[in-house]
Amino acid sequence: MTAPHLLIAGAGIGGLTAALSLARRGIASTVIEKRTGFGETGAGLQITPNSGRVLDALDLALPLKRVGVSSHGLTVRRWRDGGSIVEMPADAARQPTPFRLLSRIDLHTILLDATRAMPNIRFIVGRGVEDVRQDEAGVTVALTGQNGGERLQGLGLIGADGLWSRVRSLAGDEAAPAFTGYEAWRTMIPTASAPHLAGEKPGVTLHLGPRRHAVHYPVSSGRQINLVVLRQAQEAREGWSREGRRVALREHLAEAAPALRQLADAAPGWQVWSLFDRKPAAMAKGRIALLGDAAHPVLPFLAQGASLAIEDAGVLARLLAEHLAQEGAAGVPAALAAYAAARARRVARVQETSRENGRTFHLGWPWSIGRDLVLKRLGPDGMSNRYGWLYDWRDAA
Repeated sequence: MTAPHLLIAGAGIGGLTAALSLARRGIASTVIEKRTGFGETGAGLQITPNSGRVLDALDLALPLKRVGVSSHGLTVRRWRDGGSIVEMPADAARQPTPFRLLSRIDLHTILLDATRAMPNIRFIVGRGVEDVRQDEAGVTVALTGQNGGERLQGLGLIGADGLWSRVRSLAGDEAAPAFTGYEAWRTMIPTASAPHLAGEKPGVTLHLGPRRHAVHYPVSSGRQINLVVLRQAQEAREGWSREGRRVALREHLAEAAPALRQLADAAPGWQVWSLFDRKPAAMAKGRIALLGDAAHPVLPFLAQGASLAIEDAGVLARLLAEHLAQEGAAGVPAALAAYAAARARRVARVQETSRENGRTFHLGWPWSIGRDLVLKRLGPDGMSNRYGWLYDWRDAA
């Protein structure tokens, strides 16, 4: 490996974007992944223009176009009758970067293929970060396993290891994530199994109900439909996912609009996981930085979890390249501190807006009537302006 060299914990979307962004700037990295394989867990995700610009700058626009779906906008519907509350069409004039709808595994595969093609990115699989020590020269990371573990050295460590981040704990923040009282049921449905949706323009459809909501959109070049149903839960279960019982969801959807129930009935199976929240961490400490869910997990009420991790990766790579060019290895702590300062206000705002959306989505009668009137009054232009601060984001470079 050629210097400069960073260590990255986690080979998810954020970690791979960071590795690729660094490699394109001539900075080598070793990506440490505790799982034994690279298969990404999950269903669908929305890559909005703010993060899409980061991926396009990494020359990923063409492979993303091959597997994604360009959204025509958002439609918000009532839970019981499916009536439209408001629509927010995609604004190509304001946002020329597409609003992409993807399966998580497709995006992960694109990033994995791109990183594997870079000679200055190395992977260590089936090993986790056990400990980290930092000094004026860099960091030394001890890995799990193999009779005491291997040790790696680098100029810094990037923790992209998710909600239950080991790196975050090693950086001094050991507060556990808090259960939200909700769980997400996710599935992928073959588009051919949902003929009642044929003819609709591809986009995101959101169904709002009391203490629940559902969202669905096409992915995988339109061959599949990602459906997520959120509902209250009595207890939390750690772990990424577990199998859901179809009969339980049927009961939950008993009073939903017929079109939503018909779509859910076509699901081949369900994966369920509990939703946890966590306050933003200090995103840098010396030569250790955090990004994505390790730093600021985002609840799925704004569709920004993956996008925020991608933004983090782009900003972090840029600042590291700038400080390394100006100050050499000694500039890494300053680069990470600048990254933390650049991201702090935005990630906190995204987190809080997502929480606010969750509260608004799940209002019951009669408060839901007021919510619907406000959304109708906003209209398409008002909705676009409301989220302009989110989708208009560009890195400062």
